[in-house]
Amino acid sequence: MNISGGENTNNFHCLSWSDFPEGFTPFSLNPTGARLETTELGPGVYALLSSIPNVDNTGFVVGDRDVLVIDAHINLAMAHQIQERVREVTDKPIRYLVNSNYHGDHTFGNCGFPEETLVIQHRRTAELVPYFREEMDFMLPCVGNEPAIFDGVELRNPDIVFDDYLRLDLGGVEVELHYFGPANTPGDTITYVPGAKAAWTGNMTGGNLIIALESDAPTYLNSIARFAQALEVETLIPAHNPLSSSALLGGYLMYLSQITNAVRKAVNENWTLGEAMEKIPLDLEQPYAPPPDHPRIGFFRDLHAYNVQKTYQSFCG
Repeated sequence: MNISGGENTNNFHCLSWSDFPEGFTPFSLNPTGARLETTELGPGVYALLSSIPNVDNTGFVVGDRDVLVIDAHINLAMAHQIQERVREVTDKPIRYLVNSNYHGDHTFGNCGFPEETLVIQHRRTAELVPYFREEMDFMLPCVGNEPAIFDGVELRNPDIVFDDYLRLDLGGVEVELHYFGPANTPGDTITYVPGAKAAWTGNMTGGNLIIALESDAPTYLNSIARFAQALEVETLIPAHNPLSSSALLGGYLMYLSQITNAVRKAVNENWTLGEAMEKIPLDLEQPYAPPPDHPRIGFFRDLHAYNVQKTYQSFCG
């Protein structure tokens, strides 16, 4: 474990809407009116679930001595609401704040926590957090182009940076931070509470489908497989979907395997990117797929098209 701030590096860049296929629907992350509802998952283990679909879920873990919070949310108002939910349960100090990735909806609220709270990030997350203004520009369409939502938000770098694994003792309760490789982002962090068999997954898991925002299908596949093999999990707490079980991971492995094989075949047969995106549609007959009449079926097709694009680009160098 290294105690340091994040380092800016030219090896990474924040997302830009130019990275996405034409017509891609921005993510809906506007927190206006959202209430975080407290759900107890076990003694001292709490999920904070958003009342507005897709707006971030967070959570916290209470030990005999300290409190750990998972993700700071998108702005000061939501960061303060997290702390209000904690104070409804305990008056113990919030010792740690874990960011599951560098995206603004997970990190912009960092500056709303007390100075004595130690912010923890994976090294690859810490390398991207300094691209603060670029990330705010990317997030703006996700909040309905309402810049006032970010009023008062300032960059706050991490106090603790880890690489593969970090164990934290809150006093009678242990929390483990795991890095299994890039998936949705370069530094996806799993916050795991062994005593409750609960894992906060950030953007690494979701609902029916997942999106390889900053990786590709084979890379994501490897990271999910390592996660599934390493941890005994009963409850997944994703950032943007309802609570789920680890059974969901099997569907992700199937989906990512199918994309990997289909795109590899397309590249071997010299298909263009356009041909691959057209000829490898989302298979709605598969068990992982949303129902055809799902109200957001267009969005799921957008996610799938993006996954095909990223995987094709990775195979073609």
